[in-house]
This record gives sequence, C-alpha cells and structure tokens, in this order.
Amino acid sequence: MRVIDLILLLSDFNKNNRILIENSPDNLAVVDVNSNNNQIVLETSSKLNGLKNWEFILMINKPEFYSLPVFFTHKKNHQQLFGFRVAGDQLLLG
Repeated sequence: MRVIDLILLLSDFNKNNRILIENSPDNLAVVDVNSNNNQIVLETSSKLNGLKNWEFILMINKPEFYSLPVFFTHKKNHQQLFGFRVAGDQLLLG
C-alpha cells in the first residue's frame, strides 16, 4: 500500500481512533514513522499506546511520501502493509 492510499482511506475515520498493527497474538501500537530507502517504516511497540489517527496522518501527509510503500518492523521482522480493518475504536493495519 502506498502512503497516499492509506491517507485517503484513514481520513474517513474518527480522528481519535488508535493506529495498531494486526499481529498474532497481540496487536502492536504504531509509535513512530521513519522514512528510509524509498519507503515508510512504521515503528511499533507492544508496551506503549499507539498514535491516534490524526497524529499518524499528520506525520505521513507529506508530498514526498505519497508514492512510497508502507512497511512495519517488529523484532527484526520487516513486512509491507496491504490494508486495514476496523475493530471498535482501533484501526488495525495489516
């Protein structure tokens, strides 16, 4: 998924929804966004509260990021995001 696609999809949801990565057995909170090697990498944590939807969109809404693919890392695991689903007041990226 590209950044611009993710921004467009997330903009319809509540600005205070938490952004999480769907990961078995526990979901991971998105805590930071980094840009490197022509990709956006979401930093995750299992111990911290995640970013809210408005904070996340603010961090990735930059014209130079629009065409970049989105990945996440957790314990040296590096995967690309392909979509998301809504669970209660959480947006689960996966």
